[in-house]
Amino acid sequence: MPKRKLQYLSLREKLKLISVYESGKTREEVCAEFNVPKSTLCRIIQSKHKIESQCSEGQGKLKRVRLSEYPELEQCLLTRVKQLRNKNVPVSGPMIKEKAQDFARRLDIHNFCSSNGWMEGVKKRNGVVFKAICGESNAVDVNKCSQWIEDLPLLLRNYSADDDIFNADEAGLFYKCLPDKTFTLKGESCHGGKLSKERITILLVANMSGTEKLPILLIGKSKTPRCFKGVKTLPVNYQNNKKAWMTSIIFSDWLKNLNQEMKAQKRKILMFVDNCTAHNNMPELSHIKLVYLPACEYDK
Repeated sequence: MPKRKLQYLSLREKLKLISVYESGKTREEVCAEFNVPKSTLCRIIQSKHKIESQCSEGQGKLKRVRLSEYPELEQCLLTRVKQLRNKNVPVSGPMIKEKAQDFARRLDIHNFCSSNGWMEGVKKRNGVVFKAICGESNAVDVNKCSQWIEDLPLLLRNYSADDDIFNADEAGLFYKCLPDKTFTLKGESCHGGKLSKERITILLVANMSGTEKLPILLIGKSKTPRCFKGVKTLPVNYQNNKKAWMTSIIFSDWLKNLNQEMKAQKRKILMFVDNCTAHNNMPELSHIKLVYLPACEYDK
């Protein structure tokens, strides 16, 4: 399929297109006369009042619109995006680019590249925006944070800043959950489908310089998952409970084991952890000092 020559329409040319369409010509005839795809014609017709207003303000010679080089491919792509969003499936940029390459092969379009520049053009021409499906926010008490920072040098003075200061934090890994952001069309509602709640918890620990990362502590639901069948050794430490959450017992046992390792290495380390319930009331350790980060409170 030969490449379509790039066309430009000024606001006054758009106004002329609207006038020709309203004179009684069919959409096919108007598209052929102005060499534009049907999708562009529809957008221009829908924007009639805005175009008339802009022309009356003298903007007719200033604003021009670059049309699609591959209108058929673009129309197939938009149809696919709509189909996915109707099923509440999140659509990402890489997904759009990959599908565009697939459509290019099917339409026998050679030398097509779904580059970032092409992607930006598609978004502008078709009103495609990137929206968040959900979100949350939190805040920290400023006064508590300031006091905590003032006390920090005293806490750090006996530890090597590069190697012996660690940070530990859990994260819930929803391994079956879809992304919470998607590309969609302007004006359309942005709803997600029912999110999978299948999860595991992972505890990640690294020192300040990033030169040492401790083995991951992984918490699942099953005591002996099927995927572990035949596996003799794991690259992670595995624990389990009914909800796959961190508990004070699991965290305490993990700390005690780590303390023994530090003792064997003749090292004393400082470890920052958040102030969650599972981290509280930990035993005194000979080679690990726990320091709690300022507590966060969710905005009401």
